[in-house]
Amino acid sequence: MTKKRLIVNADGFGFTFGNNRGILEVLAAGVVRSISVNSNFPAVKEIQLVAERFPDVSIGIHLNLSVGKPVCDPAEISSLVDESGHFWYRRFPQKALLGKLRTGHIRRELDVQIKRLKSFGVKISHWDSHQNRHLYPPFFKIALEVATEHNIKKMRNHRRRLYSDETNAAKKALRFYLTHPRRLGSFLYCRCLMRYAKARGMQMADYFLSPGAGHGGRERPDTWKKIFQFLPAGTSEIACHPGYPDETLRQYATMIDNRPKELEALRDKSLLQAAKDFGVELINFWQL
Repeated sequence: MTKKRLIVNADGFGFTFGNNRGILEVLAAGVVRSISVNSNFPAVKEIQLVAERFPDVSIGIHLNLSVGKPVCDPAEISSLVDESGHFWYRRFPQKALLGKLRTGHIRRELDVQIKRLKSFGVKISHWDSHQNRHLYPPFFKIALEVATEHNIKKMRNHRRRLYSDETNAAKKALRFYLTHPRRLGSFLYCRCLMRYAKARGMQMADYFLSPGAGHGGRERPDTWKKIFQFLPAGTSEIACHPGYPDETLRQYATMIDNRPKELEALRDKSLLQAAKDFGVELINFWQL
């Protein structure tokens, strides 16, 4: 019988000091055993706290071309930034789709973001990106190449699987995609990207799990217990965003008020036992 394994990855360590504080708290609780790090913000300097306190936690790079200031001198990557030297933020998708982002600039910034995280003594386990912007061309192909150059061989799988606690989950998912053609197109596009990445040696979980809003999202302990109960066989990943909102988060993020709720849910002391009861092995990216 195939085991049920789950990577719960906290995104955005290093993004803000409030995020760092929240992520450290959920790491201590034990369900979250992997994180992804924004290296272009000052709060990245606290990454050494993770390595010191939680040596068994996998640490990935949360590549970012969309918010904040770059690691590079903005003058060196001018196509990636606005007149103030910040990334394009909400204008990023348009710039990417119109081919306004120079590939050489993308490559340079991604390379130095990885090098900056490594400079803190971190052995990087995997890669993903802030706001999943790496799914836009040409970000994806270049990120894949740069990660490979740095010997990062694991990544987030964007083969999404909609979470459901109902027996007719497959039919409901099919109905959802048939009635949301743009989501279906995005789903198929991501499947193609993942096949491309796997063909080039990338390892990833079998599924990326997306809890539906109708189930309370990731903000309730009961939702996590149902995720454990109905987790598919194989290895799944789910991203979470625990944290304490602060000035930096409110300046650069749209996902704000739910972070303390996710934090509270993931600190629930009954979750570890629930995972064990439902036969779920909680793992990190190194264990793929």
